[in-house]
Amino acid sequence: MRFMVFVRSPRPLAALHGDVLVRAGVLLDAGDFVPDACGITGYWLIDVRDHEEAVERIRRIALPACVVEIRQVAVV
Repeated sequence: MRFMVFVRSPRPLAALHGDVLVRAGVLLDAGDFVPDACGITGYWLIDVRDHEEAVERIRRIALPACVVEIRQVAVV
């Protein structure tokens, strides 16, 4: 299953240790969006077994002062 992980952070996503997802072999794509008044929002697209695994993998990453949203992506 694929999940899009949106992260709102005061720092770019690249500085937030997404390499943990790369080493685990679950990261499909990542990027930063244009900064806005609330900081920087970026995303990780990951491929894992289920929602619980997605949540567990994201919990292993130190994301201080971040808002995280995890949504399942329909694969067509």
